[in-house]
Amino acid sequence: MQLSHPDIDPTEAFQFVFREIKRHEDTGRKNFVVRVPVDMVEYLFSGIALKSGMSKVKLERLLTELGIYGFRDADGRILRRYLSGHSRMAWDTYHRLLFWAFAKGWISEWVFRDLLLGAYLREAAQLSARKILNRLKRQTSAPSLTQEQIVECFIEEYLAKKEERAQAVASRLRADSEARELASSLGLEVADCTE
Repeated sequence: MQLSHPDIDPTEAFQFVFREIKRHEDTGRKNFVVRVPVDMVEYLFSGIALKSGMSKVKLERLLTELGIYGFRDADGRILRRYLSGHSRMAWDTYHRLLFWAFAKGWISEWVFRDLLLGAYLREAAQLSARKILNRLKRQTSAPSLTQEQIVECFIEEYLAKKEERAQAVASRLRADSEARELASSLGLEVADCTE
């Protein structure tokens, strides 16, 4: 059975997963870590710093003061640890930072959309790669997977995360009037979520 999704080209999906498997192998780690790659964190924060005019230290303080998840209760060096690769950022934290930077006007709408879609695709690729590697570890016969099976795994993970995010947004919109206003200002349909 071949799954399809309009956002996903099967060849690109295969390449995304293959790259994540290769990156994992290059680390030499036993367990696959599903986290935001340093290059994505660097790109986002260099854009924020450029547009906001803030230093890394000032940006770190602001994120801590605002209680941005992943930064609150930190010792003031978490951004530097993320940028150096000593700490790996969770995908949910990265998504929140994207929305925060967009709401502050520090990234444009097209950059926001591009980064968000890229994050969703990369996260699904990591989840797929981890699932595939775990499946291959358990096989007693010679491990093999077809390109179609890898693409199918990717699309399943992508759609599962998409559904998870939709449920989280619906829950947030029911409970938060500011979130409803923001969604409405972005042209998102909120009527179904607030009933």
